[in-house]
Amino acid sequence: MLLPVVALLCAASCEIPGVHVLAVAPAQEPRVYERFETVGFVWPDRENPFDPDQIRVAGEFEAPDGRRIEMPGFVYRPFSRSLVGGIERLEATQRPYWMVRFTPDSPGVWRWRWTAVLPEGAAASPWQEVSVAPTSPDRHGWLRVAPEDPRYLRFDDGTPYFAVGENLAWYDARGTFAYDDWLEKLAAQGVNFIRLWMPSWAFGLEWIERDAGGAVRSSSLGNYRDRLDRAWQLDHVLDAAASRGIQVVLCLQNHGAFSLTHNSEWSDNPYHAANGGPLATPSGFFSDPTARALFRRRLRYIVARHGHATNLLSFELWNEVDLAEQPAASAVADWHSEMASEIRSLDPHDHLISTSTAYAIPQPLWMIPELDFTNLHFYAWNDLFAYPLAPDFSTTPGVLLARRPPGKPALMAEIGVHSSGPAETLAADPEAIGFHDALFGGLFGEAFGTGMAWWWDNVVDPQDHYFHFGPVADLTRGVRFHSEGFETGGVTAAAAGFDLRAQALRGRTTVLVWIKNAAHQWWPAASAHPETVAGARLEIEGVDAGDWSVRWIDAYGAGEIGAATPVHGNGRITLAIPPFSRDIALRLERVEADPTAH
Repeated sequence: MLLPVVALLCAASCEIPGVHVLAVAPAQEPRVYERFETVGFVWPDRENPFDPDQIRVAGEFEAPDGRRIEMPGFVYRPFSRSLVGGIERLEATQRPYWMVRFTPDSPGVWRWRWTAVLPEGAAASPWQEVSVAPTSPDRHGWLRVAPEDPRYLRFDDGTPYFAVGENLAWYDARGTFAYDDWLEKLAAQGVNFIRLWMPSWAFGLEWIERDAGGAVRSSSLGNYRDRLDRAWQLDHVLDAAASRGIQVVLCLQNHGAFSLTHNSEWSDNPYHAANGGPLATPSGFFSDPTARALFRRRLRYIVARHGHATNLLSFELWNEVDLAEQPAASAVADWHSEMASEIRSLDPHDHLISTSTAYAIPQPLWMIPELDFTNLHFYAWNDLFAYPLAPDFSTTPGVLLARRPPGKPALMAEIGVHSSGPAETLAADPEAIGFHDALFGGLFGEAFGTGMAWWWDNVVDPQDHYFHFGPVADLTRGVRFHSEGFETGGVTAAAAGFDLRAQALRGRTTVLVWIKNAAHQWWPAASAHPETVAGARLEIEGVDAGDWSVRWIDAYGAGEIGAATPVHGNGRITLAIPPFSRDIALRLERVEADPTAH
């Protein structure tokens, strides 16, 4: 649409000195919490349009109530994709141009324009108007730490959220087609969360290319022109997740790029002086002024391109930063404070910000006020230990999560039985008992989500573990975690001849219970079908007087066990537990005499 106008203005700009800005809004009828996209061009061109010292483009937006909001602009290039022999092929379909993405948060008439600042001067496009319609029922805004209960998150409009999902950090040879496959399978089970990385071999913006002789042919350090196809892929995945109601944690930096011992990629890192970068050692990344400026530049591009997304749950600054080469501890903390503050200054939508560490022991990074939640990783076993550190994943998340700092939510963002690889994981847990238990363990450990498994592409998918997600999604769907005031404990399950472990979250109008046959463990190896537990009873204390509906859920994917039945509570409820062999879940909900009273 723009090309004829661009051709004329490009010709004119050769004759007219100064800075020129063209910005248009392709035909759109945006609603509240939906993306509003504007496109255009800025002259004169820059050798590196990603360097804000050479050119700084932004969109200015004026809300109906007079608020002024600025969103940085970014260089965009469209691609088309195809799947050839199981491998994704991308082809650029146009030359690069500028784009600004923004998500309005209120209905009415908004005004907008672009501004551009170059060494030659500054310019702005004329103010234009766009009418924003009220939100649709499936749009709820961004996720925030719930002021009612900071253990949990909720959307801007008060809609509850509990994260059910896993890691989907990068693609296989199918590229974005792999995500089309995985996301569809996850969504069918009610999954609403994934975690992505931006590594060199997938969505990363900065890396090097070598020629046949091993010499550095190109580097995208600070100039992402050659990696715009990776950014296009990430666009596709974020949109595919959004269309399925799935929130995304986006991890910006993986540890191996700056490690000499853990999954090291330092030899090919564009920050390495041997590759033309500014650093002699990887630990310098945290303190070197040039490296910090380059990362701030990268943050600007990422926020500009993806920061509009309401399904972007969090920017995660690092994956397992403690596995990168470490300078003084204060330098790592200072780096996180600086970069989190930089994101805040760029992001008008105020997304959550986190980082992660490999070890789930309390660390100073957990306390940094600029980080919004505690991001825990734990693997029970690796090649250094003869026996696993924690054989019972039904309770391990709760033990680890209890050590988080007060006043912040927490998530078991990675948890698994073995850290070494998929073969070791399958050998240790062939029946996926640990995988299953970690899902419920995160819930009853007072995280804001399930325990999030790793090995998505080489264990979860080929072993078809997706059915494990459905029951926990069913158990938690619609529960107002942020307003229930959940307390743990207060439940006892017993059956003659069996060791039963019951965990509960008891709230004002909802009680969630999970009962596990303790004989069914991934370590030591257990039968996939242990003896049926019959005649068991459950006692729940601290339940408000009144009528409660009872729903029993098969925790292994067979759905609800019988129709919901009522029971009267008066401080205590005693229930007969349906026969089960592995584990079973219960959802009690207060029956309101006046449904509008709550």
